[in-house]
Amino acid sequence: MAFIALDFLSYFIFKSDGKSSMNSIIEQAKSQFESLMEPSTEQDNETRLKSYDEWLASFSKEQAKDLQIYIAMMLASKASCLAAMNRIDDALTAYDALISRFIEAEDINLQIFAGKALFDKAVTLRKAKRNEEVHPVYDELITRFRDSQEAELQICVAKALFNKAGNLDAVEKDEEALSSYNELISLFSGSETPELRNNVAKALFYKAVTLKKLERTEEEIACYDQLISLFSDVDDKEVQNGIAKALFNKAAALYHLNQTDEAIAVYDALIQRFIDTEDDATAKIVANSFFEKTGLLSEQGRVEEEIDGYNRFLARFSDSQDPSIHIMIATALINKAISLAQAGQDTEALASYDDLLGRFGESEDPNLQLYVARALFSKGSHLGDHGNPEAALPVYDDFLTRFSKTENGGLQIGVATTYLKKAIYLISLGRLDEAEASYNHLINDMDAEKNITLRQYIAMAQQGKSELEKQRA
Repeated sequence: MAFIALDFLSYFIFKSDGKSSMNSIIEQAKSQFESLMEPSTEQDNETRLKSYDEWLASFSKEQAKDLQIYIAMMLASKASCLAAMNRIDDALTAYDALISRFIEAEDINLQIFAGKALFDKAVTLRKAKRNEEVHPVYDELITRFRDSQEAELQICVAKALFNKAGNLDAVEKDEEALSSYNELISLFSGSETPELRNNVAKALFYKAVTLKKLERTEEEIACYDQLISLFSDVDDKEVQNGIAKALFNKAAALYHLNQTDEAIAVYDALIQRFIDTEDDATAKIVANSFFEKTGLLSEQGRVEEEIDGYNRFLARFSDSQDPSIHIMIATALINKAISLAQAGQDTEALASYDDLLGRFGESEDPNLQLYVARALFSKGSHLGDHGNPEAALPVYDDFLTRFSKTENGGLQIGVATTYLKKAIYLISLGRLDEAEASYNHLINDMDAEKNITLRQYIAMAQQGKSELEKQRA
């Protein structure tokens, strides 16, 4: 009996020692893991990789349940590090080790690591331009986890479907791309998870873009309508930007179908909805909507509404510091002046040119200077052609002072035209010597060797000068 009791006691002692030893290994592994994962700007990738390999050599064969999540994280870190070092094959091997070990795990957290590893493996292959290997990896991820109820795995599936569709789009496999977008939309359109909503919204938008490419305009519009219907009330900046894009593209599609009034109504809806947005990207869509709308109004001869559109645009965006918006402001002021002149509102037209000159006359932006040139030329021509050549001349002189030495070919034509018109106005005022000087500037100062289009303007100046000499005789 004594022997039996001793043996029984020894069993518990040895069993206890085994548990103690395993606990020690787990604690050691966790401690080293946490140390390795501390952010450090001093370590390069080679040093990190060596540390990861040493940890894995010590602990990757352990089967303790509590260690598996750390092993998964370490394999993921190793793969990411190798990918960053452009050691693609080694990175893929590390991803494969993680996937094969944990893809069938009962622990959902380990499955999540396997799902993310599949996604990252596909992205790594894509960056390495091994495109033929990418889709089988996405397909494995989609097939295995498409019915998962775990949000993180659903996100992996959604991203895989979206990327797969984008890749197919890029190689003109439009129908296959549409199928991938449709699967994403079908799986996750009812989700409340923000990242899944974003992926569905993007899928709907790019599905519509693909349909546009295929000239399936009615289906394209239906896709935009579905996006707007599903996500109008979602309080997410990226999603709301997508809705603005959808409305903008829907209006363009309606115009393509010759439904101009409906297109204008959609632009109006977009402007009303997003006029006060603080998001710069969405604000630019609003700005472009004003321009597209006013362009359509101009086509229909609705001049007063067109002018009102420019005024509303200017009221909203005049204080913008965005250089691209400055170009739009300059364009709006030019177009507004033209429309005002068409409506017989000459004073207001000149004021619009002056507004542009006041805003951008001293700008160093060469693109804005082109608008300044156009405003000066148009203002001078408007004054001269409406019976006030005396007022036109100083405006033309301002134009020539600024731009007579320009190297811009198109602007050189404007300079040549200004010299010709200035001479004509001077002749009408009886200032013949000054008119001859204007012709001479065009003939002698402008280089028709570099810009052969100038030759016809020089010929016109020579003819004008000849007629002027006859007039004097």
